[in-house]
Amino acid sequence: MTQKGYRKELGFWSVVFLATGAILGPAIGFTPVSVLALAGPSGVIAWIIALLLILAVAMSYVELGTMWPRAGGVAYYPAKSSGPLVGVMNAWGSFVGYALAVPSIIAAFVEYLSYWFPALFKGGVLTPLGIGAAVLITLLIFYINTLRIKRIGDINNVFTVLTVVLIIVVIGGLLFYFKPANFTSFGGFLPLGASGLFLAISATIYGYGGFRQPIDYAEEVRDPGKSIPRAIAVTLVITMLIYLFESFAFTGAINWAGIGVTSGNWGGLLSLPYPFVSVADGVGFVVLGLVALIVTLIASFKDGYIYYGSSARVGHTLARYDKYLPNVFTRMSAKGIPIASVLLVLITSFIYLILLPSFSSLFTIVVSALLLSYAPGPLSLAIFRTKYPNENRPYRLPAYKITAPFAFIISSLMIFWSGWSAISVLIPSVFVGLPLLFFYNRNKKITKQDIVYGVWFPVFLIMIIGMSRISSTAFGGLNIIPFPYDNIVFVVAAAVFYYIGYQSGLRYTGVSVFEEAEAQAQVVAASPNSPAQVGAQTNQAPLGSPDTK
Repeated sequence: MTQKGYRKELGFWSVVFLATGAILGPAIGFTPVSVLALAGPSGVIAWIIALLLILAVAMSYVELGTMWPRAGGVAYYPAKSSGPLVGVMNAWGSFVGYALAVPSIIAAFVEYLSYWFPALFKGGVLTPLGIGAAVLITLLIFYINTLRIKRIGDINNVFTVLTVVLIIVVIGGLLFYFKPANFTSFGGFLPLGASGLFLAISATIYGYGGFRQPIDYAEEVRDPGKSIPRAIAVTLVITMLIYLFESFAFTGAINWAGIGVTSGNWGGLLSLPYPFVSVADGVGFVVLGLVALIVTLIASFKDGYIYYGSSARVGHTLARYDKYLPNVFTRMSAKGIPIASVLLVLITSFIYLILLPSFSSLFTIVVSALLLSYAPGPLSLAIFRTKYPNENRPYRLPAYKITAPFAFIISSLMIFWSGWSAISVLIPSVFVGLPLLFFYNRNKKITKQDIVYGVWFPVFLIMIIGMSRISSTAFGGLNIIPFPYDNIVFVVAAAVFYYIGYQSGLRYTGVSVFEEAEAQAQVVAASPNSPAQVGAQTNQAPLGSPDTK
């Protein structure tokens, strides 16, 4: 029997809309305001600074995703570059981030829906009725993710275009009430200081977090070498402009008395349950607030099925290569969908919707988990450049000896900026994934080399949690190292761990189960009449070994 695989059915614009749709999720309804609450008017420029910082990270993944296109590739590259210990912790952290993103997005959807149906959300959590609504929405998202990728792409194209059009309407409407004085009065342009701007930059990362979705769907993209680099570049520019103008228009339209917040109390903006509704009501443009609410609902639903698909592909990769999950999760449907992993995400979503029935209870864990999974990518790129110099690279990160460590340090710093409350939950959650090594060990024994050249990563995570605890109060720490010295010390420590991780990766010579299967298949292929040939070919992944030169 021939093994079912992914279908290459996504073209350039589908990839653009996939990334744009993932970035313009529920964040469009609150993050442009959250950055103002953290930094005041200077939060507007946080979007530009964050884009410049994350660009090297994003383009690192572009090189990886176009060199070796892998569905759920975020779980593949660190395992291949640094071994199973780094691989399982990174992959599990990625899965946690993606899997929890789904219930958090659905919870946000229901919370916004409670504007019209208050019985869905009370006391800061979903009511039993709200949980029931969330379950029904999850089932609908599950159904979408069982369709062919072409159908998913078509659905997403429609919702993403609608989202962009309606956001532009909201921005345009608020600009009619623009007051320049809001940028200079009430504490000036930087009322909460440099630390507030740092926190705002960290918050914007949640907005940009969807840039990696084309990498996770790379096996389903036609001509990924051309489509993915251009699509991600276009997407980052589009979404930066949208978020920037959202924050800009909101700041200019604030009527403090109208929104019920003390004049100049920027932090008070966080108390607004529907900030764009509040600011529209404050200037007397009630209809515009309803449009903002509708676009947030559309964006949340769209984000839900995109992250659901990414989570399923990461789960599939966890089982497919180094066997971190049981083999059952490698099963694909006739439509080219990792159906067993899709079911796993459904169950995970149900559990967390019941245990943590609110967006706020899941948000910090989701953001930190996604940030944590960024850091190993640039390191893997640098290792592959040295170990596999002759691989075909449709896109090459410029000056990688500088940009790769910069991207690693920036990724690490963004985790640090997310603060103690998030880090103290996330890092222990990543260590929970270590028992998955038992599944790996059943297929390929863990060696001393696997431990020696991978132990730097758990130590790196322990360093992050330790530094977060003793950092300044701006980042939720004990202020043992005050701002900005806590950031300086952390940057130095991250640079040291980059060097250790790079040297460890160069020395690591292990191979994945997938590569061993490929080698076996090549031997069998030498005997075309061998009865084992059919079985060997059945077990091949559709793309061939990345080590073929």
